Amino acid sequence: MNNPSAYIVCRIYLRQSGALALLVSLFALINACTASKTGIATGQKLRLRVGEIREITIIPRADTTWKLTATSDNQEVVDVSRKSSAAIAAPIPAAGPAAFLIKGITVGTAKVVFTENQPGSDGTGLVKKAYVVTVTTN
Repeated sequence: MNNPSAYIVCRIYLRQSGALALLVSLFALINACTASKTGIATGQKLRLRVGEIREITIIPRADTTWKLTATSDNQEVVDVSRKSSAAIAAPIPAAGPAAFLIKGITVGTAKVVFTENQPGSDGTGLVKKAYVVTVTTN
């Protein structure tokens, strides 16, 4: 007992499922190619020579309860410090941008991340800016 209507319905179903499988495969391929990559490749690129010092200014929040910090993932290559101001005598931080100094120590690559967090809070804080610093010889 051949039922021609069941045959036609079966063929339509197989065509639709094949198209759906192709669409899902294409979607998976596009997502795999455009996935964000983490690690040292993220951040603005900065090139320094050994011994060179570069000043970076970051505008902090107007809310003074947040603390702005900078860290390097490779302190043998890059030294990061906050630029001190001799004129600050009051305990309240001065308004305006915060200045940091990045110094190339040895040849290599390091990631420098500027973060904001509230004092006493756990975690790394909110990333304000990131640099991938490459230190080269003269």
